[in-house]
Amino acid sequence: MDFILDSEAILFVEDDRKIGNIIKGHLEQENFIVMTACDGEGALLLFYKEEPDLILLDLMLSKLGGMDILKK
Repeated sequence: MDFILDSEAILFVEDDRKIGNIIKGHLEQENFIVMTACDGEGALLLFYKEEPDLILLDLMLSKLGGMDILKK
């Protein structure tokens, strides 16, 4: 059974740019819309503005950690 998503937006939060670029590239090859943030504050701003369908979240971030983001 195939699933059809109304929206395929992913918020990807990773502070290591090299790892982030690799994973983002793979997700985009699978036709996902990928929004990226490299710190916790930027992640929250994008989350509230864009309302992504999925968040891939690094727990060890600057400014605001991944667990703090989850609590908010």
